[in-house]
Amino acid sequence: MIRERRALTLLWGAALDHARRLVPTVPTTAVPRGAPVSRVLFQVVHYPKPEYRDDMLAAMNTIRETSARIAGLDEIGAFEEPDRSRIVAISVWASPEALQTGAAELFASIADLPFDVWETRPSEAATLTQVA
Repeated sequence: MIRERRALTLLWGAALDHARRLVPTVPTTAVPRGAPVSRVLFQVVHYPKPEYRDDMLAAMNTIRETSARIAGLDEIGAFEEPDRSRIVAISVWASPEALQTGAAELFASIADLPFDVWETRPSEAATLTQVA
């Protein structure tokens, strides 16, 4: 169990590192007054084993409950393929800085869960900045 927790912690760390590299930190002084700040979408595609689908959805609910106290998190949700082969978890953040600051606390709420056991293959994460 400890080994699985370490593996999950490493996966979340890698996802956050990935997000940090894709979303450069822009100092507030560099953004002109009144200019819109790009929001950020962070998504993780999960491939649940059928016998662990309910566990994964419970984890998504835990994240949703934790999200209520995270500043800069505009929206969060999980969406599922009709055939239940994929669950796509998304979070929309007010800014790259909000993602960098809030994601660690958000994902800590599920750090002890064995996603590596629950999934048929490793999850895939992406960080996208709003362009329109």
